[in-house]
Amino acid sequence: MSVSTKRFAIGVLLLTLTLGGCGLYQKYGYGRVVESKLDPAEQTPVVLPANAPTISQRFRPEKEPSKSDHRGFDILVPTGTPVLAASDGVVSRVELSILYGKQVMIDHGLDAADLRLQTRYFHLTERLVQEGQPVRRGQLLGYSGMTGLAGGFPHLHFEVHRLDETEPAVAVKVLDPQLFWVDGVGRITCYDKARSFPASPTALTYPVPCLGLDWQ
Repeated sequence: MSVSTKRFAIGVLLLTLTLGGCGLYQKYGYGRVVESKLDPAEQTPVVLPANAPTISQRFRPEKEPSKSDHRGFDILVPTGTPVLAASDGVVSRVELSILYGKQVMIDHGLDAADLRLQTRYFHLTERLVQEGQPVRRGQLLGYSGMTGLAGGFPHLHFEVHRLDETEPAVAVKVLDPQLFWVDGVGRITCYDKARSFPASPTALTYPVPCLGLDWQ
C-alpha cells in the first residue's frame, strides 16, 4: 500500500468517526459508563444498573468554540440486539440516512413539563415497525447494528427531542436522555415485563434489554 493510499484510508476512518459522533470502540460489557468530557457541574450524574449494557459515549451539548456535540448516547451492543420502545407512543418516522443509517422515531406525547417528546433510535440493522403504528413500552422496534456512519462498531445511538407543537417534525431542542428515566434523573431504568410503569407523563426505560430481565 502506497503512502498516499494509507493516508487516504486513515483520513476516511477519522472522518467516519468524527461524522458518526459515536465515540471510540470499547469492549462489550455491562454496567459501565464512560467518563464525561464535560465539567461535572454540567453533566447529569448517571447510575447504570450492573445488568444494563454499557454506555460508550454520553450526551454532550454543543458548546462554543469547538461546537463538538453528541446529541444522544451510545449503548454498546452486538449487531442483532433487540431495540425496545422507551415508552408508549406512535411511530412518527422510519427513515434511512447516510449519517444515521436505518432509524426509527417515536412520538410519546407529553412529558412532566407538558411538552411533547420524541425518541430516536439510530444505526439499526433491521426495523420491524411502520409509520403511524402505535407501540407500547418495551415493544420490539428492530435490531441494532452499524448502518450509516456508526464509527466502525455496532451500537445503538439513542436521542430525545422536544417537538415544536406547530411543526411536529421539527425538534425545538435535543435533550439529555438521562433527564427522563422512570426511576428519576440519571437513574437508568431497565425494562421489565413484570414491572408496572406509569402511562403518563412520559418517562423512559432503557431501549435495549437488561441481562436477566424478561422483556418479551
